[in-house]
Amino acid sequence: MYVLFIVLNEPEYLPEVLFKMKQLGIRGATVIDSMGATAISKEIYNIPVIGGFMKSIDGDTHYNKTVFSVIEREEQVELVMNHIERVIGGDMKKPNKGIMFVLPVTHMRGGELQRHIESRENKKVMAKEFESEYY
Repeated sequence: MYVLFIVLNEPEYLPEVLFKMKQLGIRGATVIDSMGATAISKEIYNIPVIGGFMKSIDGDTHYNKTVFSVIEREEQVELVMNHIERVIGGDMKKPNKGIMFVLPVTHMRGGELQRHIESRENKKVMAKEFESEYY
């Protein structure tokens, strides 16, 4: 299993990205607001919490959308990444598009994918139980 991270610098693509992931059979994703460190000027670091909050309300701060999803197979990861790159307008190497990266998942508990895997495995067990030389 793998976790795919997609940082969208152009958040207007988010609905289309999520729709494409669902079309490709990806079971669940989490979306969070994020901000690249280069988008934060040094002055913001010195603003008290309330001042920083007020500045973000004013809209001066540019937020990205970060999507992450656990994906079962490597070929699914490649497929999703290729389609997402097309959705957001092509080449991810272009400036200000964002970044996609994948990390291996060694352990997982909960979520739609785990429920799907358990359901599939239970069906296999039941099918084997019904296989018999007596039938």
